[in-house]
Amino acid sequence: MKKTVLIVVIVLFGWSVTDGQIRQSQRIRDRGDRKVRAVQEDAEHDRRLEEESKLPVPKPAVMNVDVQMVLSKADVKTFAEAKAVEAKKILDGEPVWMYLKFKSKLGDYVITTRNPEDHEKLKYTLYAEVGPRGDITALYQYSIQFAAEDLPSTEFKIGLAPGVLGRNKAIPILLLLTNTTKSGVWNNEFRLTNTLTFPRSLSENLAMSPIVIDFSGGVTKYQKMVSEYDSLRLRGTTDVSRMPIAGTYFSKELKARVEEKLATEKIQPLKIYFAGDDWEELASFAPSQTKRRRIVATFTYRQGEECRYGVAEINQTFDFSKDAYVDPEIKLQKDLPADCAEAN
Repeated sequence: MKKTVLIVVIVLFGWSVTDGQIRQSQRIRDRGDRKVRAVQEDAEHDRRLEEESKLPVPKPAVMNVDVQMVLSKADVKTFAEAKAVEAKKILDGEPVWMYLKFKSKLGDYVITTRNPEDHEKLKYTLYAEVGPRGDITALYQYSIQFAAEDLPSTEFKIGLAPGVLGRNKAIPILLLLTNTTKSGVWNNEFRLTNTLTFPRSLSENLAMSPIVIDFSGGVTKYQKMVSEYDSLRLRGTTDVSRMPIAGTYFSKELKARVEEKLATEKIQPLKIYFAGDDWEELASFAPSQTKRRRIVATFTYRQGEECRYGVAEINQTFDFSKDAYVDPEIKLQKDLPADCAEAN
C-alpha cells in the first residue's frame, strides 16, 4: 500500500513539474513571439516612413499668388473668362463654379500619399473648405482626389451647384452648407489648402475667395439641388431608370460586404460594380469635428421574369481615437427597374 501511494505521489509530482515546465516554456515562446512581432512591426513602420519620405513634397506657395481661385455663376472655359465675371454674391438656386489657376502646375501643390488599399498606388489630394470670412475655423472640408493625368494641368474647374457627372466635375461643399444654413445673409469664403493642420492661419491656405451668400428669401431651390445631387453625380440625370455609370474603383472586401447585406434581403445579385473612382471624403467641424467617407455600389438582380437594380451606399465614420475608419454601414435602395441587357 505504501509503495502504491509513493508511486502516485511521484507520478503526480512528476506531472506537476512537467506541466509547469510546459507552461514556462510556452510563456517563453509567447514572449519570444511578441518580441518578433514587435521587431517586425517596427521594421514595417520604418519601411513605411522611408517610403513616405521619398514621396514628393508640395511646393511652398503664397496664398492667392501661386494658386488663385475665383467663384463665378458662368460656365466658361478659362480662368481668365471666369475672373471677368467673378461672383461677389449668390442667391438661392444660382449655379456656382469654382475656377482654380496654378502658377506652375497642379502637381506641384498636391499632397502625395500612398493608397492604403493598394500601397503600390499613389493618391494626389487637395482640400476645399468653406467657412466664415476672416475666421480660421471651417464649417466643411472636402477631399479632392486627382489622378496622375491631372497633375500637369494649370487650370481646373469644379461645379459647386448643381451636381455634375464625372470625376472632380462637382463637389457638394456648397450644397451641404446651404442645406444646414438658416435664412439670412452670410459672409463666407471658400478656401483651397494642401495641409491638414487645424487650426491654421488664413495665410497658410493656397487660395481663398470671399462670397456673400444671400438666403434672405430662403433656401428651397438649393435644397432641391441637394436632393438631386447624388443622382446627377451617379447617372448624369435625375432619371432613376438609368443605372449609375461604372467607375474605376473596386474592392473585393466591400463587394463581399454588399453581398452579405443583399443575402439578408434574399437578393442574389447578377453583378455588382462601383460608381466613382474613389471614396468621397468629407469633414465637418460644427458643432464638433467629424470625418466620414462614402462610396456607392450598384447591384442587379432578377425579380421573377423581370430585371431590377439597386444601389448600396457604403458609409464609414472616422474614429479619431483609433486613427482609422470603422466598419462600414450599408444602406440599400432597391427594386428599381432595369433593362435585362444591362443587368446581366
